Amino acid sequence: MVEDRWFDTARFGMFVHWGHSSQRGIELSWPMVGGNPALPVPEPITIDDYHATAATFDPSGPCVTDGQTPGAYPDLEGRLPAAFDGTAPTTVDSGRTCTADGLGSLVDHDVEVLTYAGATWDLGNRTGVTSVVFAVPEGSLPAAWMAEFYEAGARAGKKTSNVETSRPAFEGTGDAWRLDALNDLSFQSVVTWQDGGIVRVVLVATPVEPGASVDAHDELVAAAVRATVEVMAAGR
Repeated sequence: MVEDRWFDTARFGMFVHWGHSSQRGIELSWPMVGGNPALPVPEPITIDDYHATAATFDPSGPCVTDGQTPGAYPDLEGRLPAAFDGTAPTTVDSGRTCTADGLGSLVDHDVEVLTYAGATWDLGNRTGVTSVVFAVPEGSLPAAWMAEFYEAGARAGKKTSNVETSRPAFEGTGDAWRLDALNDLSFQSVVTWQDGGIVRVVLVATPVEPGASVDAHDELVAAAVRATVEVMAAGR
């Protein structure tokens, strides 16, 4: 037990840097702090050493911490769109979540492990599209639970405002849930729907700036949903 009660008077916020590199058991960031038992001085680590720990992230073993890396769940990654508007994704990765903080409202539904894969397209000018698939190791994951998960996160966000939910009709999705919100200077939308035992989610972000169009944002949302529905139609 740390006897030094430095934290009681430090008045700092708290940030947790947790991922595959946390296997090293060292503090990697915040180089301007340290020097006390609870938060030691960070150790230096090269970029190559940092990325090397992704190779030892084992998605097949028991889940004890959240983590993601490209290729962790190739079967889920294979269900993602290979292109959006003729362009390959900027990034593709997959992983799993099993901590209470990561699972959020899913804990209330007794979800213990959530696996996922995501493809993201950086379209420039703070505009982006992400297509995600979520699954649980056994059984089916209800889309309503993931819609609840995203809404709870949006309403709890300190920089998130104007949260609105709706039940839109998109061709090929069946029942769908949509969440729209302002996050700082970004207009963000999340569309969630069921695909058999897994859940499909499309996330779209566009900047809030002079001349920005809600219609243009909605057109991008519809296009992102169509790209994912086309993958479903292909049997992936």
